[in-house]
Amino acid sequence: MEKKETVAGQTAPSCRWNLRSRSGLGIAVLSILGPGITLVPGTAAGVAMVVEPSVSARLFYDDNAALTIKPHDFSAGSELLGALRVSRETAAMKLQGIARLNMLVDAGGDVYRDKDNQLLSLAFTRKGEVSRWKLNGSWRRDSIIRSVSVIEDMDENVAQDPDDDVDAGLVHVSVRRNRFVLKPSWSYRFSPRSEVNAGYGFDRVTFGDTRDTSLSDYENQSLFGSYFYRITERDQITTTLGMSQYRTDSINRDYDGYNALVGLKHSYSETASGHFQIGWQETSYSDSFGSRETSNYLFRISGEKRTGLMKFSLRLSRSTFASGAGDVVNSDVLLFNMSRELSEKMRFSLRMKAFQNESIREDSPAANRRYMSIAPTLVWKITPYWSADASYRYRRQKRDTDARSAESNAVYLSLRYSYPTQF
Repeated sequence: MEKKETVAGQTAPSCRWNLRSRSGLGIAVLSILGPGITLVPGTAAGVAMVVEPSVSARLFYDDNAALTIKPHDFSAGSELLGALRVSRETAAMKLQGIARLNMLVDAGGDVYRDKDNQLLSLAFTRKGEVSRWKLNGSWRRDSIIRSVSVIEDMDENVAQDPDDDVDAGLVHVSVRRNRFVLKPSWSYRFSPRSEVNAGYGFDRVTFGDTRDTSLSDYENQSLFGSYFYRITERDQITTTLGMSQYRTDSINRDYDGYNALVGLKHSYSETASGHFQIGWQETSYSDSFGSRETSNYLFRISGEKRTGLMKFSLRLSRSTFASGAGDVVNSDVLLFNMSRELSEKMRFSLRMKAFQNESIREDSPAANRRYMSIAPTLVWKITPYWSADASYRYRRQKRDTDARSAESNAVYLSLRYSYPTQF
């Protein structure tokens, strides 16, 4: 048994056991690096199960947490965040599971009535020679005012889009929200030039006490199919067909939508790519006043760029989303994520989200609004175990029914302890 092992320039306790199987499969090594566990079967190089727990303490200040134009007080307090990330990747599969618990220790005012948030997330991919199965799912218990996301400010993978959540800033009070999302999909490659994929999406959202709000429980289901054809080494033609169904529990509103998009996916280089799509959607809906139909154009422009020190991604789109307002909304969305390494121990990131929502129904102006959020973050890796970050978040919202815009300025200071991870 070894008592010490060097990890990223630090000395950490470790234990090793060597076991030889009777079937002659080889040597399996069980390596424990601190509390982080890595299982490495000797017969499959690079096969690893990585368990990475972490805990954070955060102080925050927000001068308008409810994002309201009415008279209000500032909110300040402290929060504990615990997380557990489990991942494994082989030549045939990839698995990542995340569990998070955010708990308020102290917060002034009644804006943060929900004292804790929980998140469970699973991403699984099974890879074959010409086919691939994916399963993405999550369950979260949060609120619109204090939402919890799969991606955190300290996560390095800025190219991944955050979850589509167009209800940020929708209400001014903290209402408990339970959201379950399930997205299985399948893809098959016919040849090096052509590929097809299909998927299903299920989104179920329920709220707690919705008095004095416009929130309504809803269920949204969708089906889609896509076809990709490579015309050159750098260019792919993409086509997508989809349908969706939106249902609410507390009010009589049903939506059914059908859409089609065509586009081009282009690789500018090995580290830069872009995707351009345009299409059309037809939606029929019914409420207590009868049934009607409407149509709307759709588009999606996305790009990604990576260099040795910097990564960034951009998405600009017009899409149709389900909302907790008991409505389906046309949403113009801009997402920008950037991360840059300033030094071996310092990293800067910038996340920006802006959208303009407009209800499909002309008689529902309460859902029409413009929202923007900008959040720069500076992360300092003190040691392989300890890190600190400071971030600022600016939000602005203008409702069609309000004469003025609401603004919010927030500051966050965090100290995080996590175990080093080795894949």
